[in-house]
Amino acid sequence: MPRERWNKELILALCQKLCKQWRQIPTKALLIKRGHRKLAQYAIPKYFRNFKNLHEALGLPNSRKPPNSWTLKNTVAELRSFCKTHRQVIEASSITTAIYRLNAPLMNAAQRHGGLKKLNRRFKLGIPLRTRKWTRARIIRDLKEIHQAGHLISRKNLLKLGKNGLVWAMGRFENLTAFKREIGIPVRKLRRWTDSAIIKDLKPLIAKHGFFPNSSLLKILGRYDLSRAISNKGGFPKFARLLNASSPTLFPAKDGHYLQSSYECVFDNILFKYNIPHRVHVRISKKHLYKCDFLIGKTYIEIAGYIRSNSNAYEIKMAKKIRLYKKLKKKYIIIPQKVFCQRMEWIEEEALRIISKMGFRSQKPSDSLKEICIKPPTYWASFKNIKKELAPLILKYGRMPTIKELYEAGKATIANAIYKYHGTAYEVAQRLQLRSRQVSREYYTKAKTISDYKQICMEQGKYLTMKELYSVDLKGLAHAIIKYFGFQVARKKCKLGYPIHRIRHRELSHEDLILEYRNVCKRYRRFLKHRELVEYGFSSLAGGLNRHGLSLRTAREQSGLYFISSYLSRL
Repeated sequence: MPRERWNKELILALCQKLCKQWRQIPTKALLIKRGHRKLAQYAIPKYFRNFKNLHEALGLPNSRKPPNSWTLKNTVAELRSFCKTHRQVIEASSITTAIYRLNAPLMNAAQRHGGLKKLNRRFKLGIPLRTRKWTRARIIRDLKEIHQAGHLISRKNLLKLGKNGLVWAMGRFENLTAFKREIGIPVRKLRRWTDSAIIKDLKPLIAKHGFFPNSSLLKILGRYDLSRAISNKGGFPKFARLLNASSPTLFPAKDGHYLQSSYECVFDNILFKYNIPHRVHVRISKKHLYKCDFLIGKTYIEIAGYIRSNSNAYEIKMAKKIRLYKKLKKKYIIIPQKVFCQRMEWIEEEALRIISKMGFRSQKPSDSLKEICIKPPTYWASFKNIKKELAPLILKYGRMPTIKELYEAGKATIANAIYKYHGTAYEVAQRLQLRSRQVSREYYTKAKTISDYKQICMEQGKYLTMKELYSVDLKGLAHAIIKYFGFQVARKKCKLGYPIHRIRHRELSHEDLILEYRNVCKRYRRFLKHRELVEYGFSSLAGGLNRHGLSLRTAREQSGLYFISSYLSRL
């Protein structure tokens, strides 16, 4: 992705466009949320210092008040005005919820002057304050409801859900661990983590999943304690080295697919568990290189879970893919990251609910839906896997397929893997005891190379170039000439008397080509075809006509000649 070149004019133009498009003032949080992270975190602070200066340059109203404006008198007046304006919202929820939702600075100012309760009693504002009497039974009931809704019970998670009062009330009675035991939520005993204890817990996970787990997978499995212990004791790379395992860039699923994130791996395993046929990393369109994460039936599925700090490249790419789906009128579903930030049974339930909405039922996976997906280098380094992937093509051709045939069949990955890990296609054929059209690297000696090149040049009546050798399927001979001599030395060694250097004729203009064609036709007293021009030694004229896009009909009409021939009517 090319690096953006920011300046003041470009930033102002883009912000004006976004302001009209979104119909609201662009703030830092809004820009980051909608995929403009670099603009918010880098460009605007560099050229405008802050968003206040940006809004002044755009001529937008600044609704944020200075800190010294929230005096006691102004705060009370603002509270009275707010209660009159938003009475219905306050009655539907509460005064606290309404202020946090509609005017958060007002709540901060009220707390600075003693809180809503004190201001309400002192200035007789008439604000209906709702108080909740917390009992032990009420706390247990609320915790059970949160747990049954699929949320993890932790202090941090309760605060995220807005249960501040519940967290405060628990502190008055007992700690969170005691309440979890009473509800029946399993609680792990506090452990003194050591390197050996972490390795002991990691080994069964590696054996089960086939790779070194990352922090996301450990959180999905509910092993927050293990993830936190690894981070505190040196990080994931350290324990990957101790266990002689590498943290994978591709995650193997149970059905043999390799996925690009642990979230995709979990989703793939759910599909495999319930026998839902699916394909991975499928091109959205033949004209575009973008690939979806999953294809179920005719529905494309994207797992949106990748986050990189200080970069919005992923958000921009996802936005382009969404525009492509809409342009091609294809059905798509985007599964957000929050689906995978919960217990495993709830992830599975949510995934099945999404699939059921598509109207897709589970069935036995078909062989026709099995295709080669992205594979890690370690997969292709094994000769058994190369043999397995080549089996359908060997059955089709009855021999070792050529590299060209592998590319035509869409198996370019296998061709590259053969050269990278297993030598050449000829060597692979020898190991599999198959016939092969390729030859070994030692087949072309210096004498054999000159002999074969001399023979083919005598048959063609000229020294052939590398491009011409490729056209007659003699790539091995061309490579041998380049390896040993080069074409110029090889031609001198053949001693055939043909011109060693090809003479490039001067490129003729449109008018010169017509004039030369006229002279040639007058000489032979008839109109000549392309084939006849080449046979009679006028190949440069024939090539020039082609390069200028001139057909023989046009050349004959513009030549001013009126020869009548038997083939003129067939043009």
